[in-house]
Amino acid sequence: MAMTMAIVSFGGLFLDLGLSSVAIQKKELTHAQSSNLFWLNVAMGVLLTALVATASPIVVWFYGKPELLWVTVALSFSFVIASIGTQHGARLVRDMQFGKRSLATVSGALVTLVTSVTLALNDFSYWSLVWGNLSGGGVTTMLLFILSPFRPGLMSRGTGVLEMLKFGANITAFDFVNHFQRNLDNILIGRFWGAGPLGLYSRAYSLLMLPITSIRGPINAVAFPALSRLKDDPDAFRSYYLRTTSLIALLSMPLAAYFYVASDPIIELVLGKQWIAVAPIFSCLSLAALIQPAAGFVGSLLLSLGQGKRYFTCGLFNAVFLSICFVVGVGWGPIGVAIAYTVGNYLVLVPWLWWAFRESPVKFVMFGRAISFPICISILGALGALLAQPYLSSYSPFIQLVSLFVVFALTCVPLFFLTQSGRSQISIIRGIFAHVRKSIPKTL
Repeated sequence: MAMTMAIVSFGGLFLDLGLSSVAIQKKELTHAQSSNLFWLNVAMGVLLTALVATASPIVVWFYGKPELLWVTVALSFSFVIASIGTQHGARLVRDMQFGKRSLATVSGALVTLVTSVTLALNDFSYWSLVWGNLSGGGVTTMLLFILSPFRPGLMSRGTGVLEMLKFGANITAFDFVNHFQRNLDNILIGRFWGAGPLGLYSRAYSLLMLPITSIRGPINAVAFPALSRLKDDPDAFRSYYLRTTSLIALLSMPLAAYFYVASDPIIELVLGKQWIAVAPIFSCLSLAALIQPAAGFVGSLLLSLGQGKRYFTCGLFNAVFLSICFVVGVGWGPIGVAIAYTVGNYLVLVPWLWWAFRESPVKFVMFGRAISFPICISILGALGALLAQPYLSSYSPFIQLVSLFVVFALTCVPLFFLTQSGRSQISIIRGIFAHVRKSIPKTL
C-alpha cells in the first residue's frame, strides 16, 4: 500500500491543476466557468487514472512485487473519484460553508477507517486498506456533491478558462517543487545513511508537524476565501492578514518553543525510551517550526491577490535554497540535515518575504510587528522552562512534561495582562471565538 501510495500521491499533485484555488480566489465566478473547471478536473482525473493504471507493470518491475499490479490499478481510480468532487468542495469553501465541507471530509475518513478495519478482521490483508481508501474517497465525493449547491452543466466557450488555467498552472508548479523539496531530505538520508537514521528523522518530523498542521490548516482554509473577498479593499485586506498572521504566530510559536525545551520527555513519553535519539532532531526542527506557520501564511496572501506567478517564483526560490541546505547538511547525518534545514529557513526568510510582500498591501515591517509579541512570549517561556529543566531531570517524563508546561505558562501568560500588545491579543481571540459561535448554526 505504501509503495503504491508513493506513486498515487505524486500523481495527486496534478489532479487539481490549481483550479479549486482559482474557483475560491476569483471575485466573480459564473456557472459556466464553474462547469468548465469541473469538466477539466474530471478529464485530468480520467487521464491520471489511465496513466497510473497503464504504468502498473512498471511499478511491479521497479519494486519487484507482483502483488502491486492490481493494487496500483485499483488505487488509480481514486483520481477519478476525487476529481468529481473537487469543484463542489471548492464551492463550499468559497461560500464559507466549512461545516458542510468538514462533514464530507470527516465522514469519508470514518468510512475509510470502518471499511479497512472490518475487511482486515476478515482476512482481506492489504486489500482492506485499498478498499478502505476507495470507499472513503467515494463517500467524501458523494457528500460534497450533495451538500454543495453547484450542479455542473456542459462545457462552453468564451468563459475565460484559459486565463484561469494559467493561474492554476503556477499553483501546480509550486506544488511540484514544494513536493520535491519536502521529500529530498528523506531521500538523501535514506540514500547515504540508511533506514535507521531515516526512521529517526521521519519520526521527529512527523511528530512535530502533526500539531503544527492541525493549527495552520484550518486557519488557512478560512482565511484564503476571506482574503480573496477583501482583495479590492487594501486597508481591510491588510488588517485581516496581519491579525490572522498574529493569531497563527500566537498559537504556533509558543508550542514550537515548548517542544524545543521539552523534547526529551515528549519523545520518551510518546515514542518510548528506545527512540530517545529522536529528541535532538525533534528539538532542532522545532526551531524551524517557530517561524514556519506564520511565514508560510504568505502563500494565502499571494493566491488571494491573484499573484500566481509570484507564488511560484517564491516557492521555487525557497525550494532551491533549502534543497542546497539539505545537500550540505546530509554529510552529518539526520541531525546535520535538521540543522541545515533550520538555519536555511532563517537565512531565506527576509529575502523571501520581502519579495513576496513587494506588490501587496502588506510590508515586511508590518509582518515583523505582527509576530513580535508571540515571539517574545515564546522566547521568555522557553528561557523560564530551560532554567527549571535541571531541577526536573530526575522525575518521570510525564512529571517533567507537565512541570515544564506550568513553568512555561507562568513565565509568559502574565504578559498578556501586563502589556498593551498582550491585551490586544486577548481582544482578537475573543472576537474570533464570538464570530465562530455566531457562525456555527449557519454552517451545520
